[in-house]
Amino acid sequence: APYLARLVRAIELVRRHLSRAQVVEQLHFGGGTPTFLSPGQLRELMSQLRTHLNLLDDDSGDYGIEIDPREADWSTMGLLRELGFNRVSLGVQDFDMEVQKAVNRMQTPEETRTIVEAARTLQYRWLNRERSYGLPRQTPASFARTVAGVLALPPGRGSGCDCAR
Repeated sequence: APYLARLVRAIELVRRHLSRAQVVEQLHFGGGTPTFLSPGQLRELMSQLRTHLNLLDDDSGDYGIEIDPREADWSTMGLLRELGFNRVSLGVQDFDMEVQKAVNRMQTPEETRTIVEAARTLQYRWLNRERSYGLPRQTPASFARTVAGVLALPPGRGSGCDCAR
């Protein structure tokens, strides 16, 4: 995979600027795209990171990943936890179907709930649910319903993302 090969090359370049004794205490994979990598690709990427960088093995580091709930399930969450991730951020654009159609991102509350339950059961230390506001066809009422739906999920951290055009 050319993308993965380029990531490994970037990791090698970063490594040249760090002392081997320097510990990487924080790591974050963002943009929702990490869960588009296959399990094998995720394993390879983390293997390369551990080979070239000094990552903590005792769960004391802050190693996070952004997840698209449509592209993840219990096995994905288990794999990510096994690979050392202990923080997760979920994209919840909006639960309103009209808004979802307008932004071409169909996502059920059940998909989000599944990932939240997996994160809790697998003992992720930090869980963020990100909502977007200012989306096409989104109204104050639809956004309020989405916020209420997210708040009905088990506790975690929430944030909002301004998508106003």
